[in-house]
Amino acid sequence: MAIIERTADIAASVQQVYRASQDYAVRYQWDPFPERIEVVAGDPERLSIGTRVLVRSKLGMRMLVEFVQVKPPTHAAIVMIDGPWFLAKFAGSWVFEASAASRTAARFRYSIFVRPAFARWIIEPLAIRYFADVVERRLAGLKAYCERLGDDPMPSI
Repeated sequence: MAIIERTADIAASVQQVYRASQDYAVRYQWDPFPERIEVVAGDPERLSIGTRVLVRSKLGMRMLVEFVQVKPPTHAAIVMIDGPWFLAKFAGSWVFEASAASRTAARFRYSIFVRPAFARWIIEPLAIRYFADVVERRLAGLKAYCERLGDDPMPSI
């Protein structure tokens, strides 16, 4: 199993960063990864443990995930229920901690386990590179979005 973890220091409150990260109404404004996000089980306005979300990436990769931890405004974690052929397991967590007044340390962590076993030696490094790039671009997008909003508690859509 491989772990991909990246952090970013964001000049915004923990509440604002968490809200932007989990509000699917504004997600497309900052997140470069998804082409489409659809809540297929649970309340799209109030994410909770057990909420299932279907995500389609801009590259066409499809993944059904389920929230296993939701602790506003500091934690959200998912596991893959169904996904691309090369992923046996996938889990992700987004953690937000106040680092100073109106500053947030955002940490995105992905755990991946690739398949098939006989090709893991070639697939895993490629998957690590891909997901590391995805995490870095997502964090950069979230940082730019939140810092552009300033102290606006309700981002306009």
